[in-house]
Amino acid sequence: MKNYFLHILLFFVLISCASKKAIDPQDIEIDDIPENWANETPITINISDIWWNEFQDEKLNQFLSQFLNENINLEQAMLNTRIAKQASVISTSNLFPSIGISASAGESEQNSAGLPSIFTELFGGESGEITTFNQENYSLSLNTQWEIDLWGKMRQGRLAGKQQYLSAKYNYTYYQFSLTSEATKLYFSIIESKQLVKNAAQKYNNAKIIFDLYTSRYNKGIISLKALQQSELVFNIAKSDLENKKSISSSLVREGKVLIKEYPNLTLDTATEFPKSIPNIPTVLPADIVKRRPDLIASQYNLLASKALDRQAMRSLYPSFSLVGSTGTSSNIQDLLNDDFSVWSNGINLLAPVFNAGKLIANKKIAKTNKEIAMLEFINNLLKAYKEVESGLEFDQSAQLSLQLLKENIVLSKSIYDTTFEEFARGVGTIEEVLNANNALFDNKNMLASVERIRIERRINLILALGGGFTYKQ
Repeated sequence: MKNYFLHILLFFVLISCASKKAIDPQDIEIDDIPENWANETPITINISDIWWNEFQDEKLNQFLSQFLNENINLEQAMLNTRIAKQASVISTSNLFPSIGISASAGESEQNSAGLPSIFTELFGGESGEITTFNQENYSLSLNTQWEIDLWGKMRQGRLAGKQQYLSAKYNYTYYQFSLTSEATKLYFSIIESKQLVKNAAQKYNNAKIIFDLYTSRYNKGIISLKALQQSELVFNIAKSDLENKKSISSSLVREGKVLIKEYPNLTLDTATEFPKSIPNIPTVLPADIVKRRPDLIASQYNLLASKALDRQAMRSLYPSFSLVGSTGTSSNIQDLLNDDFSVWSNGINLLAPVFNAGKLIANKKIAKTNKEIAMLEFINNLLKAYKEVESGLEFDQSAQLSLQLLKENIVLSKSIYDTTFEEFARGVGTIEEVLNANNALFDNKNMLASVERIRIERRINLILALGGGFTYKQ
């Protein structure tokens, strides 16, 4: 496998040493990406979005169906996506004229003295000498304003809004993908916990058999009190371990019920055994398969949005032109709809920034910095994606090997325990031998359950790193 990570790291080091200027996103390139991660074989890769169907577990399908419909975190993420969509609508609306209707009504009073009558009387005048005028005025008008997008500032805002919405949409898709993966892992953790409870119950039963047998022998005077107490100690430890594993299993079930919004109902129907079938991974994995990952697509849209906002900030330094106009009537209420009292106006406004204490320049610098940050985030996310894929492939292979070895160990441990217990029952073997064999057997069984769960989790992590599941034909 090509050591492309070293080349990329060296590339960034050389850039940082050569100049202290900000990184130009156009200058960043990623070279030496491998074409694939395996030997080439003739296959056709088909994308599978509902990858959990590959487990062939109807109870899992039902659990995830409820999860996708009822999970509160997913509902909140969906609402955030709707907010981003409306923000895109707002940015688009700036391209079009704004039209509004205004209406007003007012009444005024004026006298010939220019003062209220009470003040006139104070100065020796008579109130009857003053002529009072009452006037009512009503107006109804249609107003419009339209900023001409001469420099493309509004278009860049609309483009940025749309790309931000798409980024939020793909972020939601990845968030849903990630949470579904975690819910699937939890489902298999519950299966593991049930198997651990089953193993603890069998271990408890074996310890009880040994304790009952030693009790019988002690009553007959064959063994000492110390031997009986030792078997009772093992019996009590096995009972305590069983209760602890039951509590852990109940806790996992509670967590699962919260995910599907059914708490405090603690009945969750799951399989008792791990699936024989797990999602397939193609023999050949092209390196650019990670491009379909929703989080990388979201990061790319975020980068494009930051570039559009940078261009918009630059265009904000240019003069803006707006067409304004209004039409309507202004008169008393009787003549409000009379054409003789109509009024109208139209014109053009020019606004050129002259002095604003550096606000527009600061906005431009912020937009440029945000663009550079978005580029670095995209590069970082891409590198992390390749790392996750390669690590996932290695972990997946090691889990398969561990599972095979543990299955062989359980066969050997079962044979050793049966032989040792038979010798112990005949009085040939010691209690230490049978207890050690019993512990070894169930330790291996517990490890098998854990490795089964780990193998599935690593396969799910690999699917998450690759952006989805696969169905393929040789």
